[in-house]
Formats: sequence, structure tokens, C-alpha cells
Amino acid sequence: MLARQLSEEEYFEELPQEEQRIIRRKIVRRNVQPNPVRRQGMIAFFTGALLCGMVLLVSSVLASETYELGHIQSEARLVEKSNETLRVENARMKSHARIKDIAVRELGMTVPQETYFAGEQKKN
Repeated sequence: MLARQLSEEEYFEELPQEEQRIIRRKIVRRNVQPNPVRRQGMIAFFTGALLCGMVLLVSSVLASETYELGHIQSEARLVEKSNETLRVENARMKSHARIKDIAVRELGMTVPQETYFAGEQKKN
């Protein structure tokens, strides 16, 4: 028979029959057989969760690679722009008019009035 403790003392009170049945129902353990459908559902759920995790991982890696690629492309555009500026500067430095101006102004050279060529002249 089931009983309930009333206080810290050593006496107990007997429970009514209705409460005893309710408590017995809670205590009774059932022999549960594994459900194959539930097992398959759990396997499918965890497989789906694993696949979703892998998709998220791959997409995050792809997004970071795309961001890095955009950063590298912007750096490449800056380098190309700098390279073009250097090409223009190089062409300006090689210009014959600039070289002639430096030779006359800084080195004191003069442009000859007549040009002489050595060699045979062709007669028409």
C-alpha cells in the first residue's frame, strides 16, 4: 500500500485508492519496442541537418572567396592604372622634343643649321 509522509516525524498517512492508481500508472514502465519508422525519420533528419550544414559551410567559403577575389580585382585595377601612368611618364621622358630642350638649355648645345651626310649621293 502506498503512503505519503506528512512531516519529518516517523508516521505516514495512507493515500486514497484513486491517488494510488494514478501514482501506479506513473511508476509503471512500459516495455517499448523500437519503432523502425521513427528510427528512419531520425536518420533522415540528421542526414538532412548534416547536408544543410555542409551547404552552409560551402556557401560561406564561396562568399569569402568571392569577397577576396573582388578585393584582388580592385587592387589589380589600381596597379593597371598606375602602370598606365608610368607608361605615359616614360613616353614623355623619351620624347625627342624634351631631350632637345634639355640639350639646348642645360648643356648649352646648339642645333646645326646644315646637315652633312657621309657617303655617296644618288643622282637622278
